[in-house]
Amino acid sequence: MLLALAGCGYTPPAQTDTSKPAYRTDLDACQDSAADTVNKRNAKTGPAWFSSPVRRWGQIQDGVQVCMAGKGYGSVRWCTADELRTATKSGAVMVTSAGVPCVVPPTPDRRRSG
Repeated sequence: MLLALAGCGYTPPAQTDTSKPAYRTDLDACQDSAADTVNKRNAKTGPAWFSSPVRRWGQIQDGVQVCMAGKGYGSVRWCTADELRTATKSGAVMVTSAGVPCVVPPTPDRRRSG
């Protein structure tokens, strides 16, 4: 169930056929890998471990995005400040006036990976 919540943040590009078994397998593998990496990284220091319940979902989401892009699925690009002001929200994705999907950029502390 926790991994299902972590994967909710991943939005594949519009052309992705999410009904293929290979897509589901890749997404599951990326969710597992991202969660494992985040858990290990956060367990290394006390402050990271204590803030983990709050920060880990965003960290896992970022990890899934990177992993899926690495597997060739691409990712939805981050919105610009102008797009954030004028776009309409559709779930976790913003849709610009031109119909281009984008996501709210993570805060600077969530952009760091590794």
